[in-house]
Amino acid sequence: MKLSVRIFSIMAIAGLVSCSDDELRTYDSLQQKNAVESVNDPYLLASIIKKTALFYQKMGFDNRMLPGAVQHMESNYQSGDNFYSGFKSPVNDMYTAMDILKLIDGGIGLAETRDSKTHQGIFKIFRVLLFSYMTDFYGDVYYSEALKAREGILYPKYDKQTDIYTGLLKELDEANALMAAGTETISGSYDLMFAGDKAKWQKFSNSLKLRLLMRASAKLPDAAAMISALANEPVLSEATENASISYIGTVGGDNGNSWTGGPLNWGTIDNFDTRRPAKTLVDKLTELNDPRMQIWFAPVEKPWTSDPAKNGVSFTTTDPNGYTYTSTWEYINRKNKDIAAYATKDILIDSNKVYVGFIAGMLSDWKNGNGHYDIAAGGTVGNFKVSKFSKLFREDKHPLLKAMVMNSDEVQFILAEAAAKGLISGGADAYYRKGVTNSLLRWGVSADAVAKYLAQPAIALPADKAGQLAKIADQKWISLFMVSAEAYLDLRRTRLPNIFNNGRLSGFPFPERYRYPGNELGQNKSAYDEGVSSLTPAVDDQFSKMWLLK
Repeated sequence: MKLSVRIFSIMAIAGLVSCSDDELRTYDSLQQKNAVESVNDPYLLASIIKKTALFYQKMGFDNRMLPGAVQHMESNYQSGDNFYSGFKSPVNDMYTAMDILKLIDGGIGLAETRDSKTHQGIFKIFRVLLFSYMTDFYGDVYYSEALKAREGILYPKYDKQTDIYTGLLKELDEANALMAAGTETISGSYDLMFAGDKAKWQKFSNSLKLRLLMRASAKLPDAAAMISALANEPVLSEATENASISYIGTVGGDNGNSWTGGPLNWGTIDNFDTRRPAKTLVDKLTELNDPRMQIWFAPVEKPWTSDPAKNGVSFTTTDPNGYTYTSTWEYINRKNKDIAAYATKDILIDSNKVYVGFIAGMLSDWKNGNGHYDIAAGGTVGNFKVSKFSKLFREDKHPLLKAMVMNSDEVQFILAEAAAKGLISGGADAYYRKGVTNSLLRWGVSADAVAKYLAQPAIALPADKAGQLAKIADQKWISLFMVSAEAYLDLRRTRLPNIFNNGRLSGFPFPERYRYPGNELGQNKSAYDEGVSSLTPAVDDQFSKMWLLK
């Protein structure tokens, strides 16, 4: 569904701020009250969907920390995200999530007053989604006492992660029961995600529960039984069944109407060009002859060649979306003293390749990562020896550009993993192939190309369990491109694919969590101290392990 103009007034009514001191915490309660009394639950639904989807989208492209951590994207200029440096500092995403949760709890209260059971259930899905985000990234966080400022609780305690998971799974059961009992219709105009289709909301709820159960499957003693029970329930299963929203491509800025990388938001191309595909991802897609590569990435403008006959020869390519690119081969004359000196830095690699990625762990400087030896020929972000993102991602809107929260291919890969582990009956292959198919179709790959891709021996699942899990993880990691929050959490959980020592990352340990926001230490210290005490070791840094990881 497209975003409607009506939502913008809602956003103004319901604009919220992060808590940082007594005055702001008290003001939070007034804002929540005003938001609820100024609009009704269908209006709040539209705002909540939009805010949540954009929150997830920003982590997949705008902010380079998570895309860099999972080696989908590398920074080409002025950033330490290529080697996890963003994890060293406190992260305020907890407050961003809480801002949306204020609207959600307000919406639940309003829906209860109106006896809108279906809307109560939908709001609970988003409540679970955002609280799970908080606990998955930080560890212990406030949950049972959260959003109770109107009841006098200005400094909520942190709940144990195990208790939060128990509560979230219960809330999803409640959400399903409410939606099943609800008789009111959902406005197609304000339901930006599923156009008023309650059955899809129920599928989303079951799919989210499946995600959480798999994430905590090593910690919850009854996870296997609950996953098995869910295998018979409706979940997001078709390529068109995705928890995402489209852009309308009008007006830039913070309103979320336009894709971030488009000209309305980034008038200059420089910001766009600082983002480059990671060599890890490009190499994997090349190995698999994956058609998504031509959709996601542009050919190198001046590919290196070891064939002097190709020097200066230009060629043109057109991708499946109709975007055309021109490239000109450049001969690597390693006898040239300047080139020879540069080659000793182990940077001149990937010759004779049209698609080339930026090396993981490299300094985010355009002189590195397969950069041109002639510095003056580059420009600030002019690394023409590495692929850029496709022109698709330079649009203000496009049918393939979505703010994504959860896609059906992710769900199918979870079921494939569950089958490979024996948690559900049947083989993993059907789920695995459905996941691959849905991801390819979602990115506009033709049915014929999908069939050809699946027929490759390199795509087939091996017979052994370890081999199956590795292959499933590979394809799931690819499919989570632009859904970086989930890609990170899955990589952290499974340690698959094993990409942790790629490029120049061998000296950089993988981060396990976000550090708590700095304001928690200053304004909610007793809760903060209790939360830190649950970590192992009990230190608020990016390497301490939470309950899920112990």
